Amino acid sequence: MKINNPIKIAVFLSLVIFSSAIIVYYILDDSISIIYSSGTFFLFTIWLIYYVVKKFFHEKIKVIYKSIYKFKGSSTFRDLDIDTVERETEEWADAKEEELNAYRRDENYRREFLGNVSHELKTPIFNIQGYIQTLLDGGLNDEKINIKYLERANKSVERMINIVEDLEAISRLETEHSQLDMQSFNIVKLVNEVLESFEMKSGLMKVELELINESQSQFAIGDRDKIQQVFTNLISNSIKYGKTGGKTKVSFFDMEQNILIEVADNGIGIEEHFLGRLFERFYRVDKDRSRDVGGSGLGLAIVKHILEGHNQTINVRSTKNVGSTFSFILKKGD
Repeated sequence: MKINNPIKIAVFLSLVIFSSAIIVYYILDDSISIIYSSGTFFLFTIWLIYYVVKKFFHEKIKVIYKSIYKFKGSSTFRDLDIDTVERETEEWADAKEEELNAYRRDENYRREFLGNVSHELKTPIFNIQGYIQTLLDGGLNDEKINIKYLERANKSVERMINIVEDLEAISRLETEHSQLDMQSFNIVKLVNEVLESFEMKSGLMKVELELINESQSQFAIGDRDKIQQVFTNLISNSIKYGKTGGKTKVSFFDMEQNILIEVADNGIGIEEHFLGRLFERFYRVDKDRSRDVGGSGLGLAIVKHILEGHNQTINVRSTKNVGSTFSFILKKGD
């Protein structure tokens, strides 16, 4: 019979101690024997309890603990005690639970990401197929629709190309942080160039563009081309989701050795419960309007990855129907 549960262990200890007590009782014949026998019985009891605890508890706990220890690397087996095991086992269990939760989040993210990719590509593919099918069914010879449908098909192809290029850009950003071309550059000049490139688009939307520099320096440190992409994506979004007659403002503020940069608009704004997912790939707050105004749905995800490559984060403040402000920090340059 295996002694492998508390009841069996208790019965085993009781029987051994009781039997030992009976043996000691029958061999006693004088006071000296009582002293020696009692001492022997006391030492035997200590040894017996030590043996049982070590064999049935400590050794088994150590085996379990060894599996945890390779992840912990904190305690030594020589100093192993119950309190340490309990504490570190709880820490290990909490860490494993967090790993499992992270795995589940990643699984959900991957599942949602694949669904979003297929959905984003499916729309232009079906459009192209429809236009080509119409042309093949005789529309090619109809001057009223042939050019128009070819132009629409070309626009859908361009949208697919934009999605694929943005996906490639994110993939590169995730694997090439060390390859950033870090240098000091004139960030005020850079933003002016970006604003100039949006003059026609902002004019059509009747959105005013403004640059305000309250920093003591015009220079920042970073990868100029990638920071230009950050401003391009943020300013493009502020115009697309702005209000007719609204304003997009880029501001620089002094923060000792750093520059705080804000891109703000007074457009449609974003509800608070959407802000946590705003930088996920293909995540769109207003899906219908987002697809109407174009874009791959990857602009803010690219912004996030670029700034993470600069060891910075992108922050957003927004109020529905009031506007949005995106902010980040860069180190000052020479």
